[in-house]
Amino acid sequence: MIKKNHITLLIIFVGFVIAILTSINNLNKYDKIIIDNNGRAYHPMIKSDPYRYLSHGYEIKNDLKNGVSYFNTGRESYTKYLPPRIAATYYYLFDLDLFNNFEEKKINIGIHFSYLLIQCFFYFFCLLLLYFSISKIVSSNICFFIIGFLCFEPTIFQYHGTFWSESFFFSFQILLISLILKKNSTNFNFFIVGIFLGILSMQKQMAIFYIIPIVIYFFVSINQSKYKKIIFLFLGFCLIQSFLGYNNYHRSGKFYIMTADTKLDLYRDLVMRVMPKKYGISLNKFKESEGKVAFQLIIDKSFEYNKKKLTSIKYPGVMDYRFALINEKDKVEFDNYISKRTFNYILSHPQEFGYSILKSSVHTILLNPFNIYSDHNFRKGEVYYHSKTRQKLIPYRIGYTLIIYLICLIGLFSIYKKKQYKILSFLLLSILYFYGLVSWHGNTRYFLPAFIYFSFFFGFGVDKIINFKYQLFVKK
Repeated sequence: MIKKNHITLLIIFVGFVIAILTSINNLNKYDKIIIDNNGRAYHPMIKSDPYRYLSHGYEIKNDLKNGVSYFNTGRESYTKYLPPRIAATYYYLFDLDLFNNFEEKKINIGIHFSYLLIQCFFYFFCLLLLYFSISKIVSSNICFFIIGFLCFEPTIFQYHGTFWSESFFFSFQILLISLILKKNSTNFNFFIVGIFLGILSMQKQMAIFYIIPIVIYFFVSINQSKYKKIIFLFLGFCLIQSFLGYNNYHRSGKFYIMTADTKLDLYRDLVMRVMPKKYGISLNKFKESEGKVAFQLIIDKSFEYNKKKLTSIKYPGVMDYRFALINEKDKVEFDNYISKRTFNYILSHPQEFGYSILKSSVHTILLNPFNIYSDHNFRKGEVYYHSKTRQKLIPYRIGYTLIIYLICLIGLFSIYKKKQYKILSFLLLSILYFYGLVSWHGNTRYFLPAFIYFSFFFGFGVDKIINFKYQLFVKK
């Protein structure tokens, strides 16, 4: 049995060192330019979403260097607001350029170690804060296993040595957990919780409504001055959202806080998956018919758009017309229309959408410790999905998932038996929120924000198993 608290501090340090070594190993292997079979150059670590964040950050950095006001820098944040700003801060402070040749978009090699170092340091610093917070409310053994899980669990750990947005998001989640579970919280602490709830939503906008389950938790768990403290929480949250809205207004002429990705995700990934089957037509045929609706909206609203972007597309769809729009404020109105259209589809065909969501929800919870391995070794996710490598790894993923969930299930019952109802309600509210928002998608990576909270179930579960074995040994 582990009784000394300094051992937990040691594993945080060891986890940090291993994360740095993993980052170095990733850079040594994948920080390079590769030419694919079509003769196109790409960077194994900086493509897809990481490319979007880092390239946008590079633009913001250049704008700042050229004397542009912060609120006028960059372009529309199509998906996430904060990741490009983190990248921009890094490039600005270290005076680095993402591209060696901006016209050819050739990525510079050997400039991102410090970025990964900062990312790793921030995550394990937040773990340190979590340790100091929960060590006062759970036993040292349970605290050790919770922290150990968050240090080394491979599905989570793999993101610290990459440029995806997950590592920073996990860090903000862990920081929030330490603040929320902190004993004797003051009004200022609630204000800070609101601040970081706002920051969390800027890192991934799926967290925009996370304030609702948090308020429910505090409303039930606080005995004194609950209304006053919740008001302080809202003040902090609204302060961050006002900053974001003002930034968007200053740049685009329209005050808004919801990104396009948040409004269009359901349409792109769910409607396009369900409705062609419902109508019995091909995906291209459905895209074409939806494109005509989008074009009619552009004509009716007199939106300005770039016709050249559509000339090479035989049957332009909704997203093609969306990216052809010139003015950002027109894009916001366009996105709002598509969002309403999406919910009309879902309400009109609940059975078809319900079946698709249920099927995806089951797949989403399958853990994938190999996600970054496949991302670095395959040009696109679609290529990996149809590869033999994926098929070989599935049995290992299923086995690993079942083991982790079995331990967590034991931990859940252990928390309940120990009457740790406050912790249990916080964990369940958080898991249900983050899982419910993304379960329809089917992407296992999107489940990880919910998986962070499983660390507590795991900690209680391992402690319960060890105690049970110890009792059996004593009886013998």
